[in-house]
Amino acid sequence: MPASLRPTDRAAAPAVPVVLGPEHGSSIAQSHDRCRAMGVEEDRLPDLSPVSPVRLQQMRELNRRLCEHAAPIMEMLFEQIVSTRSIVVLTDTQGTILHSIGDDHFMERAQQIALAPGVNWSEAAKGTNAIGTALYDEAPTVVHGGEHYVRANRFLTCSAAPIFDHAGRVLGVLDVTGHQRSYHPHTLAMVAMSARLIENQWFSDRFRHGLRLHFAARPEALGTVREGMVAVSPEGAILGANRCALDQLRLSPAALRIRGLESVFGVSLPQLADHCRRHADQPIALEVTDGRGETRLIHARAFFHWPTLWPAAVAQEMTATPVPVDAPGQARPEPAGARRSTAPLPAAKEGPSTEASETAPSLGHGTLERLELEAIERTLAACGGNVSQAARALGIGRNTVYRKLRRLRQGPKTPPAAP
Repeated sequence: MPASLRPTDRAAAPAVPVVLGPEHGSSIAQSHDRCRAMGVEEDRLPDLSPVSPVRLQQMRELNRRLCEHAAPIMEMLFEQIVSTRSIVVLTDTQGTILHSIGDDHFMERAQQIALAPGVNWSEAAKGTNAIGTALYDEAPTVVHGGEHYVRANRFLTCSAAPIFDHAGRVLGVLDVTGHQRSYHPHTLAMVAMSARLIENQWFSDRFRHGLRLHFAARPEALGTVREGMVAVSPEGAILGANRCALDQLRLSPAALRIRGLESVFGVSLPQLADHCRRHADQPIALEVTDGRGETRLIHARAFFHWPTLWPAAVAQEMTATPVPVDAPGQARPEPAGARRSTAPLPAAKEGPSTEASETAPSLGHGTLERLELEAIERTLAACGGNVSQAARALGIGRNTVYRKLRRLRQGPKTPPAAP
């Protein structure tokens, strides 16, 4: 980061006023009203009682994946604010701190106001503060100095951003808190961007065994924090999306699930798979229709991680469109970053707060076997029963075709004669 943009140590300087839009003032006023309605006292002393170590460990285990994805990004964020005497905090969906890193000097002061793991910072517990207010508003929030409802917290400046999952549910909050004299206008932007990075890491890991479509208005934005991501089922249903995708498409997660891949992106699953087979990781230009009915051009890259789905999708078009067969022994190109797997899909380990109400279609072992058998049989039919040619088209060995057919059909153990 350029020196001119890096937060500086302002411990000896007067407090810096926060200059934000009218929505910010309205959000703070509404938060204060909520605090009064909940009976929070302005002059209350900070509650220094965290949850028990056993309960904290349980909470961290429930949010294990969130903590794993957040930890390296929290360290990176702290490197950018290291001179501001601040700390970086991660909370769960209730505002309870799971993990914190930061300046040793300020950490000692933070302990005095219970800004430590195991302590809850919801509005009901601590009054107006960036963590609790960001949870309520589900939006990035700054609470600076006197904007805190509880008087004991008014020496603080806090910048927080919620972290969302693929279905638009809040996973937790990322926050930077320091002395109000250390306020810098770029802090909230850095926190919000870091929250997006965590979301993208979480999303990619959540759907690492399926199809992800990454897209952006310009091809050079692919692979950056600004790219949209959607996850697609074998049937072409959209299972989830990151916030950049929702922003670009102007659609809610529910609307995406209802419309599906072809309705939104104007491309079928077989067409995507065929593009990847022919052009490896080259972006494909698509016309999308967003939530306002507007059509525009985007650039997308697909990442297939199903063992046999994309050959199956290609096979669906082979009877209608001739597909060149690769030369024997030639490796089939795959999208950059794709990982080939032959194992059944493992169940993702999720905490109850993020996956207990999951309603999106799931890809089970039986579905994989059906797709695998259909892929081989359709490819064999398209190749006129020539097993060697079908094996090359599928990118697997001839003996593998025999073995898979025998296992999937549960037929005789001796392979049929080679044509």
